[in-house]
Amino acid sequence: MLPHLTSASRERAASIAVLRHTQGVILKRLFSVLLVLTFALSAGTQVRAAQPTAPAATSGFRAQSGSEARAFRVPTDVRVAWTATDARAGIVQTRYEQVVGGADVYGGQVTTLRNRAGDTLAVIGAHYPGLKAVGSVKLTGQAARDVAAREVGSHGKWEVTLSISPQTGKRFYVVDTQRFTARWIFHIDAETGKKLKEYNALQHSDDVGVKGDSKQIDAKWNGTSYEMTSVDGRQKTYVAKQTQSSRKLPGTMFTDADNTWDLLGRTSPSHPAGVDAHYYSNVTDDYYRLTFNRDSLDDGGTTMVSSVHYGTSYDNAFWNGSQMVYGDGSQTEGGFRELSGGLDVVAHELTHGVTDYTSNLVYQDESGALNEAFSDMMGNSREFFAQANGSDPIVTADWHIGEDVYISSTTAEAGFRNMADPMEDGDADHYSERYTGTEDNGGVHSNSGIPNHAYYLLVNGGQNAGCDTIDSGGHTHTADCDVMVTSIGVEKAQQIFYKAFTSLNPTATMGNADAATEAAAQALYPNDTATLSSTSAAWQAVGVYAGAAPAPTCDVANATIPFESEHPYKNNTACTWTFDAGTPNFRFHFSLLDVERNYDYVDILDANGKVLESVTGPKRGGYTSVIVPTSVGKVRLRTDASVTKQGFTVDSVVR
Repeated sequence: MLPHLTSASRERAASIAVLRHTQGVILKRLFSVLLVLTFALSAGTQVRAAQPTAPAATSGFRAQSGSEARAFRVPTDVRVAWTATDARAGIVQTRYEQVVGGADVYGGQVTTLRNRAGDTLAVIGAHYPGLKAVGSVKLTGQAARDVAAREVGSHGKWEVTLSISPQTGKRFYVVDTQRFTARWIFHIDAETGKKLKEYNALQHSDDVGVKGDSKQIDAKWNGTSYEMTSVDGRQKTYVAKQTQSSRKLPGTMFTDADNTWDLLGRTSPSHPAGVDAHYYSNVTDDYYRLTFNRDSLDDGGTTMVSSVHYGTSYDNAFWNGSQMVYGDGSQTEGGFRELSGGLDVVAHELTHGVTDYTSNLVYQDESGALNEAFSDMMGNSREFFAQANGSDPIVTADWHIGEDVYISSTTAEAGFRNMADPMEDGDADHYSERYTGTEDNGGVHSNSGIPNHAYYLLVNGGQNAGCDTIDSGGHTHTADCDVMVTSIGVEKAQQIFYKAFTSLNPTATMGNADAATEAAAQALYPNDTATLSSTSAAWQAVGVYAGAAPAPTCDVANATIPFESEHPYKNNTACTWTFDAGTPNFRFHFSLLDVERNYDYVDILDANGKVLESVTGPKRGGYTSVIVPTSVGKVRLRTDASVTKQGFTVDSVVR
């Protein structure tokens, strides 16, 4: 956890690339230190039964196909967010946003896949029936923006959305502060104006290219010189001139007098970094158009903007919500050459843009890991696309990420992630080994290895890499080693995962992603049972099973003192412990009570299920509940889809 940061230090922190060591292996990782910064609110009075309380909404996630999908009826409390048509596959995707109390439901989005006849083939996403708004909206969107501006300044692009929590019914503003080198997301209470949460969602990765190869790029004559703008206006590439100031991006348009982009060098104003950024953006554009019938990142023909030569010895690349930015790398062993020189890096980062326009997966915890993994999947699939059509002739498609720009004296250290063997770089390859701390926004890069490996296995077949001692970095485990996946190839796999991941709701878990891919496989290949079976097996091999969060069976019917939650507890749970005290009028005493304030709750209920009290936030030094008037009392833990804390322990009852 980082201490409170100033506006200037926030942007510095957002751009620090780190190489960490795990089990003696140098991790060739390309990511910024993006720590989830959760700021506790000042303590307030407890929510009592006399106060209005929203019913606890159960997880509304669904991934339906077949007869269930055909029976689906669009709820009345939604609006259409977007529609995309894949003419090649004959599939129309329609995204619906749930709206309650004048606010968008946080994580409440459902996407349908329909055929040309209008039949519903699959339904993927979350909807929370019966959700009601609690409290009032006293803050304007501008006032919420002002709260965030006091932290990060007022410049940049801003998006402010009134949202409602499906767990509590309380409304809050999601303030998205987009600037070139940071993307801070704030949650601001719409009634009190208090800051509930903040985190950095910056997503980081005969002309001559970086690797010395020849490419032909599309440039436009402006009357005096050629500029690095494609004739159709779909790609524009700028030179940042080594600036590391967010206010000076995108920089200056690359120009050349004779349209021969051969000014060699590793720093500004040399051409190779710009050539590759421009060229690979076009390859990515072609991939989405020819493979998924998608018209650029937004499916509306938006221009792909890139800036190269950013910073000095900057070992990173990132998508900031509106454009791509590439550093020149440190050019040293264990570091990187110009980051735009890797097709998978360019494609990875631009896919973050596709995610922004579709599922908008929250860049924290499991949804953030899915966000990262989808970029890796599409990035590597693009290498196979480029290999098939000859658009990157000196590169052989593989399952490493960043291998073309990572500098190493040994071929054993290729790239900074390996989808074929995630543990080569210290990343989890099985759900049981996922990282559950707060660093790296809850392990969005480390945990991306789990869905990454599922995708690899679906394409190539086989068993989890950790199930033997060969090509597994010395890492072994026994869980799910009896699962053998049958290959379906990249063509089918990319279609399934693209349709599923672009349909997910923003707070989706890995279990949700499993269910979504199975529904998409059924919709796309209804008569191919082997494909559906392989899709399911690929997730089983990495320890993920279809449904909502792969959470434990946590209800305890006959709890005995002491009883407790897991430490830390899991996301997306609603677990209840029932305790018989023998006689009425007792209180539960908690030696530990620590849950995420205003997002996760510990409820005290009587024997009839009436909520007597809902407690949130940390309670230092323990806590004693309100009186339970019946001889049987219940303790319920409700958690949302992101940050977790230590949970609770009930050590005694008090009379």
